[in-house]
Amino acid sequence: MVRLNIQASRIVTGGSVCSLLLLIQLAGAAPALADTGPDGIAFAPALQLAQAAIGDCQARGYPASASVVDAKGVVRVTLRGDGAIKPPVAAPIKAFTAFTFNQAGSEMEAREKTDAAFKAQIEAHKDIYNDHAGSLPLRHGDVLIGGLAVADVPHEIADACARAALAKYPQ
Repeated sequence: MVRLNIQASRIVTGGSVCSLLLLIQLAGAAPALADTGPDGIAFAPALQLAQAAIGDCQARGYPASASVVDAKGVVRVTLRGDGAIKPPVAAPIKAFTAFTFNQAGSEMEAREKTDAAFKAQIEAHKDIYNDHAGSLPLRHGDVLIGGLAVADVPHEIADACARAALAKYPQ
C-alpha cells in the first residue's frame, strides 16, 4: 500500500491566489520486517502482516483471523476479519507455537507424526501450543523476531494466506 501525504499551500499576492503548490510525498510501500522495536517486530509491520493475511484469505473466499507475536512470544496484533464467526482464539496460539519452536506449522504437523517427544510436548500443553499449518516464524536475517498465524479456515488455506502475506514484506 502506498500512502500519499499531500500538503497544499496558497501563495497569496494582493488578495489573489497566484499559485497552488502541491507537495506529494510517497511513503514507503510497506514497513519491512526489519522495522523492529525492542521486543522484535514493530507494531506497524505486525498490523500490516495480519491485515495482508486476512485480505489474502478474503480474496480466496475465506473469512479468517490472524495474529502476530513479538520476539518474546507476546501478542502484538490479533485481528478477526469481516465474516469470521469464531472468536480469534487459535491464531495467537498458533503464532506463539511457530515462534517458540521457530518452525512453520505445516512442518510441525509433519514432525508430530515422526517425533514422539515433540508430539508429547504438544499434547501436554494444548492450552499454549497449536502446531497446525497456517503459522510461520518471523525472521529478520537469522534473528527470530516473532510469529504470524492465520486461523479459522482450513489448514492448507491458512498456510497459503500466511505465506502470501509474508511474501509481501522484505525480511
